[in-house]
Amino acid sequence: MSSERRALRDRIADLRRSSGPSRATGSAGQRGYNLIELLMAMALSSVVFMSITTLYAYQAESFASQTHVLTSTRNGRFAMEHLRRDLMALGSNATPNSAIDDLVCPKPATVLRALTLDLNDGYVFRPDLNPHLRTVSITLFGSLDVKSRYETESISAKIVKLVDDGTLPSTEALWNDTFTTDRFLRMAAGDGKSMIIPIASTSFSDKTVTLTVEPDQMQGTQRCGYQGTGGGLTVDVQGLVRYRIIGDMRPTAPIDPNGNPVNTLLVRERLEVDGVTVHGALPLAENVVEIGVFDGYFDSDVAPDAIAKDERINVEEMVQADGSGVLGKTNAARPESLRAITVKLSIRADEQQRGLTHRPRADKRNPLMTYRMDPLGNGAAPVTTLATRVTMTTLISRNL
Repeated sequence: MSSERRALRDRIADLRRSSGPSRATGSAGQRGYNLIELLMAMALSSVVFMSITTLYAYQAESFASQTHVLTSTRNGRFAMEHLRRDLMALGSNATPNSAIDDLVCPKPATVLRALTLDLNDGYVFRPDLNPHLRTVSITLFGSLDVKSRYETESISAKIVKLVDDGTLPSTEALWNDTFTTDRFLRMAAGDGKSMIIPIASTSFSDKTVTLTVEPDQMQGTQRCGYQGTGGGLTVDVQGLVRYRIIGDMRPTAPIDPNGNPVNTLLVRERLEVDGVTVHGALPLAENVVEIGVFDGYFDSDVAPDAIAKDERINVEEMVQADGSGVLGKTNAARPESLRAITVKLSIRADEQQRGLTHRPRADKRNPLMTYRMDPLGNGAAPVTTLATRVTMTTLISRNL
């Protein structure tokens, strides 16, 4: 029995040596791993992998957010530059307010103002999700698209013949694009008095423009209009332009279950002479959710020979919902006194940012930080706001 016991003991020892942690499991000198070490290695690898994945996802989301902000800023600056240039051109060769401008003679059928604000003309998506948005439309009048000046050869009834001296549009296409029926023809005499009349039709071959009404001719006590045959008057083309936000109804743009456009567009619209009908629209920037006015500076001195200290007026005084206010549509409007104005554009990112807390605006005067498009989605779209102050140099020089 002793020999059997020794054999069993030797067998157990061999098994222990073969399964021990210091036993080589492969070729000589190569160490192996037991199950616990393998599980620990897998756990550590999983933690490292998850950390790298989380960091990558965070960086990708952060990069996307920064890209959205940069894109919004670039689009906003492009649109703001358009608006700024048009604002700076106000009053140049045009009337700030035909109702009180003595140089406009006779008065046009409807009052023409350099700048008009409207609180009731702008699209807002889901105002329940995005309360207190105050988006206004801005209507401008003047030589905004055609800067050239021409000269009259003669006037016969409603037909104005222009001098073909090389300054006129050289092709029929350019001619027809210049003297369009959505614009006004302004004819000014040497004394500065001008007639502003809508265009009815035009003829490139005859170099004539037909007006909707016959211009007045000076005679007797009638001191408005043209003299003689109507030659020698300075002519330019003027029109109405409106900046406003509309819903994006292009074929590829998304709509909600009720058919309302989700996205918005800031457009520069050419208006007909009635100031309401849209003749054409130029999209300037996508996802603009608010176009507004911070304040304006007005000349508080009505005397034409001096400029008093400017009076700062906030948007609540400039325009009301009923159209009243110093930049409204009623007879109380006085855009001719405007000396500077601060306008702003707020643009949202293309998509909602996951995890970004939506902070609905508590008051119209508060900054707009986020915008919500999907009530069921997670997060919100960050908002970028740009602002610029424009000095109305021409209105200052006119000082009506």
